[in-house]
Amino acid sequence: MTDWEKSYYASFTLWDIDREFQSCHDAYEQCLARDRRKRTIWERFSCKNQGDQLTKALSLGRQVEDAMETGQDRFGVTFERGDSTCQEILAAQLHRTQHEIKVPLLDCAYSAIPVSVPYDDLLTAAKGVRRACLSALRDLHERLQNLNTGSFLLPPPRFSVKFCPFALQLQQESSCSRKSFTPSFHTKKVRPHDRHDEREICPHCSAHISVSAHSGLPAARRQLFQAHIECTSRQGRNQSAFACTSCYKTFEDSYGFLEHVFQKQLGSERSCLKRWSSAINLHSPFMESNPALVERCLKNCLNRETMRTRDTRKIKVPGMATGTRHDSMMSRL
Repeated sequence: MTDWEKSYYASFTLWDIDREFQSCHDAYEQCLARDRRKRTIWERFSCKNQGDQLTKALSLGRQVEDAMETGQDRFGVTFERGDSTCQEILAAQLHRTQHEIKVPLLDCAYSAIPVSVPYDDLLTAAKGVRRACLSALRDLHERLQNLNTGSFLLPPPRFSVKFCPFALQLQQESSCSRKSFTPSFHTKKVRPHDRHDEREICPHCSAHISVSAHSGLPAARRQLFQAHIECTSRQGRNQSAFACTSCYKTFEDSYGFLEHVFQKQLGSERSCLKRWSSAINLHSPFMESNPALVERCLKNCLNRETMRTRDTRKIKVPGMATGTRHDSMMSRL
């Protein structure tokens, strides 16, 4: 488990995010002070409203504080600690704040060559982080409330991932394309008149997907749409989860999923492929105690993956038929 994926208290992670926001605010103030003397009076007046919006966005906001206080009053230390789902979302937001907001502001503040501040991108990212933190706390409150009433639902078992038919269609188009595929599909925004709200709606399951930006993935939008799980009424508020096609790990947060994909494409030690390969130790005591059993298990895994690859290549019908064939294939696993 990597450093930014470790489990901490939810309140501590929120405090870290707020501290990073404060550092971003200080760097933004340095950028304003650096550019203020280079602007005319009319340029300062035109950039005033835009600068004020970014200044207000560089903080968690009162709604997040109220949600944390309400949860602490209702559930005590249990809410303050949070569960694994909430901690994973908050850790992803901390990582996004550091890399997608703080790094560009520091580059603009300390660059020897004057660099303009990407206001729209920073404002969209800041609002996305605030929205994700608030949604994580509200969902945590709902899960703990359902747990107390006895209606808590366990997550689906591993390898039981039901991708959205629209996601399956995008996966097939990407696998059949020999050239670099451009995100040419069209979707609707949740709030068409708010340019700083990056959420888009899936045309099939109406899931709200936060199209978060990732500096290492230029095709982040397509990665999110082709890996999202079909939204059901049980999830509430049209929220969707994402699943890795290699290890089938699910993510409730879009940026956490993008970081997982980035590490896999990069081939780093944090990727799921490296973890799987390093987890097999041929000199372990279990291998020495019963080598025949371990060899049979490895052969079964190899046969399973070979069958899955062969069945995937046979899929030719896009859309709903692809989803049906994919579900039958997953059921055999």
